[in-house]
Amino acid sequence: MKRSKFPILIALSAGLFYLPLVQAQEQPKPLKLVQRIPLPRTFEGRIDHQSVDAKGNRYFMSGLGNGTVEVIDLAAGKVLHTITGFSMAQAALYVPETNLIFVADGEMNFLNIYDGTSYELVHSMPSLENADNLRYVPANPRYGGGSGTVMLGYGEGTTSALRIMNAAGKPLSEIRLEAHPESFQVDTTPGSFRVFVNINELGYIAVADTNHRRVMEKWPVPGFKALFPMAFDEKDQRLFIASRNPPALVVLDSKSGKVVTSVAGPDGSDDLWYDAAHKRLYMSAVEGVVGVFEQRDADHYALIAKIDSVPGSATSYFVPALNRLFVPAPPFGGKPAEVLVYEVQP
Repeated sequence: MKRSKFPILIALSAGLFYLPLVQAQEQPKPLKLVQRIPLPRTFEGRIDHQSVDAKGNRYFMSGLGNGTVEVIDLAAGKVLHTITGFSMAQAALYVPETNLIFVADGEMNFLNIYDGTSYELVHSMPSLENADNLRYVPANPRYGGGSGTVMLGYGEGTTSALRIMNAAGKPLSEIRLEAHPESFQVDTTPGSFRVFVNINELGYIAVADTNHRRVMEKWPVPGFKALFPMAFDEKDQRLFIASRNPPALVVLDSKSGKVVTSVAGPDGSDDLWYDAAHKRLYMSAVEGVVGVFEQRDADHYALIAKIDSVPGSATSYFVPALNRLFVPAPPFGGKPAEVLVYEVQP
């Protein structure tokens, strides 16, 4: 009786299909958890925006629900100092140029500036309703006459504005807005004076001009609501937005304002980062994951991983110089708050 070749062929085919599956399973994740930094057991509530002193190896974290800003020694993996006196610290920004710490309080409506060594209060700016996002732009003649620039988004309704200051906190100018600026990104390419401002309440992105000190364009984002953090790819001129309704990464052409594409993402994001070196985006979300998106080219993106964090960990901070993503986690499931530190993998 002649023996059939089909079982052998089927076995070989199964082996051929099995090998790629095994190889795929063995591929490393794009983010690797390398450090867990405990916060005081008394720490409670939401955590908002952060920054890092890369040279000094310090991490500044706004404890919105705790009324503090925590200064963490990254080498020692512990809290170095706690700045108190806040009701709703929404952002903590370290400015290396002047060794100053800027803290925005959205309930007490002030911007406080502290010495980066002694942590003593240097200056306070009152009457800044819902003081929120802060951003440092390194020395650029367009903004501060050769000095670095600090930008603050604040206000509600027609009192809203983007305040531009020098690296010491001296106000230089303001751009009036129609509603609260949820987040913003600065285009520092040569010849550009643009700042992209997310006006979530009204559902559009305002394109502000720092030279003319006014909003020049308004870009609607059709099909998406609850627009919160943004990131920016200057080389390809792509503006990224994390939408919460529906949960997605939305990609805009930053020259025309048109939506290029969108990809479903994690739910409840409050921070989004573009990693130019690895062509990726990191979206931290309240559901307890970091969504990692791959940029295949300027117009094509894919969600390649959901890295576990802790439920409630909506904010994060990416430091290209350290190749690290910091994700602070509030208390959850009986466990105290901590900071999760991820190393970016090749």
